[in-house]
Amino acid sequence: MAISEAPSRRRSDVWISASITLLLLVLTDLALSAWNRWPDRLPEHFSSSYLQRYATQSGLGSSLVVLGDSELWGYGVAAADSPVAQLARGLAGTRVTNLAYEAQTPINADFVLRYLLARGVRPRAVLVELNPAAFNQTAVGYDTLNATVAELAVPALVEPFDRGRLDGAALRPVSAGDRLDRFVAEHWLLYGSRVDLHQALFGDADLASALHRHVEPLLQPAPPPRSAPYAATYDLTPLDAGNVSYAYADHLFRTLAAHRIPAIVVLPPVNHAILHAYIDNAAYADNLRRIARLAAGYHLTVVNFDRLLDGRYFLDNTHVNRAGAERFARALSRPVANLLDVL
Repeated sequence: MAISEAPSRRRSDVWISASITLLLLVLTDLALSAWNRWPDRLPEHFSSSYLQRYATQSGLGSSLVVLGDSELWGYGVAAADSPVAQLARGLAGTRVTNLAYEAQTPINADFVLRYLLARGVRPRAVLVELNPAAFNQTAVGYDTLNATVAELAVPALVEPFDRGRLDGAALRPVSAGDRLDRFVAEHWLLYGSRVDLHQALFGDADLASALHRHVEPLLQPAPPPRSAPYAATYDLTPLDAGNVSYAYADHLFRTLAAHRIPAIVVLPPVNHAILHAYIDNAAYADNLRRIARLAAGYHLTVVNFDRLLDGRYFLDNTHVNRAGAERFARALSRPVANLLDVL
């Protein structure tokens, strides 16, 4: 009798274990869905699942959606001290969704807006930051779509306009493996949020990097910062439709105008104290005017803050420190408030 009951008991144990495992997975997904997904800004690294939920749920009904790169994201300062977070605190009753992230070029801003509109998210107004460095034809991300954005936008949101402009790697056919991965990530939150969990726990590319970052300062003083190759940061070739970033800025502005979404286009502060030898010339000033004229042609508000701050308010060539972020936010508050007041 005991021998015959053993297999039955083992089968029962397997079913109990499987049921408990399934229950834990369901509870984990429920906990993740309740996780605070609306911080002052996107994490440094984020998954397409996170971006999808953050952009569509936080942006739904948003008064102001912000598109821009690491300067508005707040590189080098705490999330609460970023220019957008400080701007939001000064706009009482205005819901601000910060969709800026590092290296967000006009290509990526354009596709993020396409994605929002495709999901039925129509912001009352948009703030677009256009860093002159994003128009550099020699930059690595010049014609490249962010991999996370590509997972949400390709191939569904690709238009004939993108052919010949967007990097071919982003336009490759979506494989069966890609479709399976996207399906599982969409329906299993734990799997889709694996990058976000890693970011929340370690904040770095890997555990070794996280440990090294905390241990190295205890072993030896940090080396002096190396100067960036600023001469290669800005391309002073006259901007026209042949420049991919310029073409996508035009497409972005055209989309905003077609959907009658008011927008402010910001030329952000740049550290002329460091960059004097490279950008204090007629070619750089002319390219800024070209960008401003492009936006104004679509009846968008343009604010040129290129020389807003002096060198003491920067961490490097373009990223502002906490005091710089406060001044940047204060300068943004009036044109943004004026735009929102007339809506």
